[in-house]
Amino acid sequence: MNENEIKVTGEFLPDPNMCRFQVNVPVLDNGSIVFNSADDSQGSPLADALFAVPGITRIRVSGSNITLSKNVPNPWPELAKHILPAIKNPLLTDQPPISSAALEAAHACGSNDDIAAIIEHLLESHINPALASHGGFVRLVKVENQNVHIEMGGGCQGCAASKMTMKNGVETAIREVCPQVGEIIDITDHAAGTNPYYR
Repeated sequence: MNENEIKVTGEFLPDPNMCRFQVNVPVLDNGSIVFNSADDSQGSPLADALFAVPGITRIRVSGSNITLSKNVPNPWPELAKHILPAIKNPLLTDQPPISSAALEAAHACGSNDDIAAIIEHLLESHINPALASHGGFVRLVKVENQNVHIEMGGGCQGCAASKMTMKNGVETAIREVCPQVGEIIDITDHAAGTNPYYR
């Protein structure tokens, strides 16, 4: 395979600090893997190359999709000048783009059922007791392909601070106990009902 055979397209996401890049060849055959920092790379050429791009803070690889997060104001089209070769070059060598050590670490949490059990314990023992003072709670809906689907209820549904609670509280806590989960998806309908925060 040569460089011209590898095609990469970008897709903007609702969060302006995230962008999904789709490759026309598989990058990861099964499941997904998340690199929350360069320390997670464990010798993965793809992660090393992408974290070398200034501003890239997180990488998620699933199949032929690579979702990146950034912490710089530079627009994605500008960063893409550096991101595209960082994606293509590791795919042109005989070495796997993601190391076996990183893949082993990614499955350290075990199966979807194992991940669900870890998160359920976290919600019951730490997160929901803290949210109870505001009349809120978080419920695990399902774990699928290491992606976590959760729903907020009570005082958290429709609360103006719910996004901050999810990002800085719930998501951070989940990644601490199970750092290699994939996406953490809030499926709450925050617009449901009439002023649900006060219901």
